[in-house]
Amino acid sequence: MPWLGLGGSECERLRSGLLAQPVNTVSSLVFLLVGLWIVVRGRRAAGHRVQLAVYGVAVASNAVGGLLFHGLQTPGARWVHDVCILSVLLFIIAFDAARFLGRTTAWTIRGFLAALAGLGLVLALVPDITFGLYGGLGVAMGVLELVDYRRQLPVIQAEGLTARWMARLGVLVALALGATAYLVGRSGSPFCGPGSVIQWHAVWHVLAAAAMGLYAYGAIEPHRAPIAKRPA
Repeated sequence: MPWLGLGGSECERLRSGLLAQPVNTVSSLVFLLVGLWIVVRGRRAAGHRVQLAVYGVAVASNAVGGLLFHGLQTPGARWVHDVCILSVLLFIIAFDAARFLGRTTAWTIRGFLAALAGLGLVLALVPDITFGLYGGLGVAMGVLELVDYRRQLPVIQAEGLTARWMARLGVLVALALGATAYLVGRSGSPFCGPGSVIQWHAVWHVLAAAAMGLYAYGAIEPHRAPIAKRPA
């Protein structure tokens, strides 16, 4: 069966039984926890409630992708896993683009869903293009984030190093550490321990989920503007 052997490059030994890779599967549940946290915070937020709800669902969906890909390894598991990852990247791109262009919430959601449907179809037809899509969308997201940072530089200078900007810095730190864990946790790496209860790919899951949560807090969730200082 062609879908068996999924996750074989993520170091953890493939086992018989309900979950092929128990550690990588269980660690995927952190996406569900972070996604639910984002949705709950979104309900209490002063704005961007729809964006936070949709983004939270996209983050949480990666728990399903991880369960199918690393655990149950059902037919179509790779497609679901890859589309769930793309959903987070695409939402961030749509949100940043809408903010840059001054578009509405409806424009953001429509653009996100249309792009997700289109790329989902592409992945179904050409599954081996996955990493190319990750790379291309990652670059696009980085460029949009840089543009947004430059536009908000006066605000940053006025506010100083607030929790919001610390969170956005934390996204970069978490992604850098997570990418390192992902690379050293590949099969064949000197750090790979196929039978270990500590899996570097699982660490990647935790750090990636943390980056997604920090992004929701620092970039999507509205924050109160600082009270202007009275002139002396």
